[in-house]
Amino acid sequence: MRTHCALSLLLVCILMAGCAAPHVVPETPTPVFTVAAEGDGNELTVSVEGETVLVDVQSQSGIGSATIELVSGTFPPNIVLRLHMKGMEEFRLSYSGTVITASVSSSDNRSVFQSASSPDEGERPITPDSPSWLDIAIVSDPATPHIPLDQGYFEITLPEGLLTEADRSFSIQWVDFYR
Repeated sequence: MRTHCALSLLLVCILMAGCAAPHVVPETPTPVFTVAAEGDGNELTVSVEGETVLVDVQSQSGIGSATIELVSGTFPPNIVLRLHMKGMEEFRLSYSGTVITASVSSSDNRSVFQSASSPDEGERPITPDSPSWLDIAIVSDPATPHIPLDQGYFEITLPEGLLTEADRSFSIQWVDFYR
């Protein structure tokens, strides 16, 4: 009997060694955020769509600020801000001691100007090839947007990897030309 059990155990071990365990991908929990908006008539909503955090900013006064804090989970790789304003005199993104400032010209060429400042480097202009460059688009209907925007918004996409695991929050400030 003892030989039979040992032989059965050996057979089970040989069979199991040749079989791979099923690969289970752990489910990533949905990140949870808190938002604190300042300024009259300013409302922010944060939603997560797949690998994108979408921050929607409604600003009746055209001037305001907000802090977005990650309270659980991790930042998805893509962060998109939608500012519903008529013009963008100034936008500021602050995180980990760095401040990125952007503006969109209200003239027909709609030039985008950006700078970055940090305690180590001071303020310096940045260009589209900079890893800190914010991709700013005007989303409007009709197809040819004009400033002041009667409909639409400014869509700001943060560079992937701009915020790291150490960054649990970031702040934004905005000023509309047409407040």
